[in-house]
Amino acid sequence: MLEYRIQNATQSDKQTTPTIILIHGYGSHADDLFSFAPYLPNNHTIIAIQAPLSLGLNSYAWYPLQMDASGVVTSEVDAAWQAVDLIVKTIKELIELHNLDPKDISLLGFSQGAILSWAIAYHYPLMIRRILALSGMIHESVDTSKPPTFKAYASHGINDPVIPISQPRESIEPLSKKYEAISYFEYDDGHNVSQENFSQLMDWITKTNL
Repeated sequence: MLEYRIQNATQSDKQTTPTIILIHGYGSHADDLFSFAPYLPNNHTIIAIQAPLSLGLNSYAWYPLQMDASGVVTSEVDAAWQAVDLIVKTIKELIELHNLDPKDISLLGFSQGAILSWAIAYHYPLMIRRILALSGMIHESVDTSKPPTFKAYASHGINDPVIPISQPRESIEPLSKKYEAISYFEYDDGHNVSQENFSQLMDWITKTNL
């Protein structure tokens, strides 16, 4: 099982609790997104998982990235799908270990974590109820031909130097126009989550709570 941080639900009279799984980005660590935990709904269990590939002190990745001769960042697709399977396996174990509600699992991912969140939601359609995908995109290897069985909040900075705005505009925005379940927002930001973005994210969580 992957290393993780957990904040247990404090206001729940149910035997199982809804859960938000936090999936950090490339070069980050579990404690980064776990800083969101105090602001997320206290009737949810909040769990931040940490990627297995160490890049250095407090720096981890879900799968390797490379830069080609033209400066374009590429990923190892097979390794990325192995990361998908590893995260799914961990979520299943966490459901059993912490009495999580298997019908109310949300993923909150940033950058590489957002890319993985889209892949998990589409590849395991009965497992994930919501995703919050920040500063990411949908990889071309993900089959998006069928209507989503999940709800999604996606946001991106127009001035993002890491994942150019053209990528979510090509992969996410068309789906948001086609399906009401997918909400896509752009902000005058870089590769970060602004206060405005976070406030809208929180409103969306409230609106989509069961």
